[in-house]
Amino acid sequence: MATNFMAATMLGAGLFLMACGGPADIEDPGADSLTTQGAALSASLACSQDFSGVTCTATVTDGIPPFTYSWTQQHFLYATNRTYTSGPTAGGATRSFSCPGPDGTGTFRYDLRARVTVTDSTGASVGTGYGPYFSCS
Repeated sequence: MATNFMAATMLGAGLFLMACGGPADIEDPGADSLTTQGAALSASLACSQDFSGVTCTATVTDGIPPFTYSWTQQHFLYATNRTYTSGPTAGGATRSFSCPGPDGTGTFRYDLRARVTVTDSTGASVGTGYGPYFSCS
């Protein structure tokens, strides 16, 4: 008899839940903010050269501001036929790198290229590839 009562109670509870649409959904109060933050952080780099050096600008897509920027540069030194890397150093979205003045011989002293790593306020981080080499004489 007790088994029949227990089965009837469970059946009744199941029918009640089905009639009401099943168990209540629990809303996540942060669900809206999580979906708006779901886009992946990405960055691109554009560099140009003028008579005094190379200027690079990072463009950030998606991610959550504020952003921090960490710059690294490479020099290919002709005198040693080697590439040297310096940095990373903190900076803003735009960074200028100086080229030395001409050495009087018309030969290039080194080639310079840069890259940037961007971090957003959630700690997500992405690095760009190195940009093209620019000749510094």
